[in-house]
Amino acid sequence: MAAPTNTFLSSNAVGNRESLHGIITILNKDETPFISAIGSGDADATYEEWQLDALGNADTTNSNLEGDDTTAAAVAPTVRVGNRTQILKKTFTISNTQEAVKRAGRDSEISYQTALAGRRIKMDLEAICCQNQASAAQAGAVPRKLGGIESWLVSNVSRGTGGVSGGFAAGNTVAPTDGATRASSEALLKGVIRSAWTAGGKPTVLLMGAAQKQAFSGFTGIATQYQEPKGKAATVIGAVDRYVSDFGTFNAIASRFVRGREIEVIDPSLWRLLWLRRWKKEELARTGDARKFHVIGEVTLESRNEGGSGIVADLT
Repeated sequence: MAAPTNTFLSSNAVGNRESLHGIITILNKDETPFISAIGSGDADATYEEWQLDALGNADTTNSNLEGDDTTAAAVAPTVRVGNRTQILKKTFTISNTQEAVKRAGRDSEISYQTALAGRRIKMDLEAICCQNQASAAQAGAVPRKLGGIESWLVSNVSRGTGGVSGGFAAGNTVAPTDGATRASSEALLKGVIRSAWTAGGKPTVLLMGAAQKQAFSGFTGIATQYQEPKGKAATVIGAVDRYVSDFGTFNAIASRFVRGREIEVIDPSLWRLLWLRRWKKEELARTGDARKFHVIGEVTLESRNEGGSGIVADLT
């Protein structure tokens, strides 16, 4: 029913005050499970190197004659590998007028944008480290890049038809070649976990995207549990966050920053971030009636021995 004739409506008024709440709601997408789980250290150059070695297998024929002379065994040299630092930055420019006016939801526009830039750049680093980026030296206008975890993994891998691992060669890591996708299964995961343990690793983290996490929770080897506390509504537990394997207990973590076609089997003790320059906010030179800033850092990913981790790749 329409309002009576000559009713003065709020839509016609010009003196009503606005109602803008002093709250800004941000979707929290900046969980960083991989870089939060691994260690960190310092870098001293734009190309960080380290050495790898292995104990090899037990020798069950190790029996010797009494009084026998000792013959020197061949000594295998260590393997020397490295990764390049990558410069990450987030920039923002705030006019002096915007910083001076009265704002809703934040006291300072510069402080607010600094906080956002810090959270966004952490998301970038998590995604770069978790995915298949190959390392590369700076060449002309092409910036230096670090090699992500997928580019390192060659020892304990399960790939679809046509899939090829990358690995470290000639100073850089190589991005893997994706294969034909196949359905995720517990058998595939068990095979990679067993391989990593046999090699000497102690992986404790399973990192996967949303679709793989849901498929993982539906593995037939994981029983659906029902919880019915007396006097309360029944709860159906349809997710699995801890997985007890024959070779240890894993935290199964959903990640927004893996590519989504893999389950990464990670030994966090064998990965580190090496910082040449830790995160820092810097104000840049003024060129007008505004203030310019960037949040910047330089870092690389150290694969202390990829043979202790693994990947189930090329999953639908």
